Amino acid sequence: MPEVQDTVAKCLSCHLTAPDRIDIVGLTALQDLPEEWPFLFEDAFDLDGDGIAGAMRFVSGSDRPLAGIFGEKLAAGRFEDFAQIAAGAHGIVIDGPDEMARIRAAFEALSPDPRLPDSDALQRFEARGCASCHVTRTFEHDGRTYMPLSDFLLHDLGNGPRRTAPLWGCRTCLDASGHVEATRAPTER
Repeated sequence: MPEVQDTVAKCLSCHLTAPDRIDIVGLTALQDLPEEWPFLFEDAFDLDGDGIAGAMRFVSGSDRPLAGIFGEKLAAGRFEDFAQIAAGAHGIVIDGPDEMARIRAAFEALSPDPRLPDSDALQRFEARGCASCHVTRTFEHDGRTYMPLSDFLLHDLGNGPRRTAPLWGCRTCLDASGHVEATRAPTER
């Protein structure tokens, strides 16, 4: 049993104690993201002419391809797949489905449920153009309304393709001085 707890602790360490910790807000809600979400915003060749191209990434699923929604490179469509990828990258062995279930339960228990942003902050966020990628569309699940503030697409801002990070739950992000103009590639300005 201590070995299992050690594996869970190792998996959580990047998310809770590392100086550049990885946010896990909304993990449970992310599992309920409508399957068509990335399709709603995908524009890999900027066909709408807004200067912003965003591409989906498809990954292997158990019975069909899935849209990638986990990881900065959209490496997985399910938590369990991404956990295996991340564990492998860090030399952690997840020993079977029971251990994976414990890891998932630990992450879900520590993942705050995201709240909807303040309407004034959201208006300022939209006015700065941030909602072009950090879309302000909502979805409903189990009577709750969620706004991930992400299109879950890959955008290349000059430093290689990266997923639009979901900003749900980040209270200071909506009023931060965005990164778009500072990092947008010349072809996207």
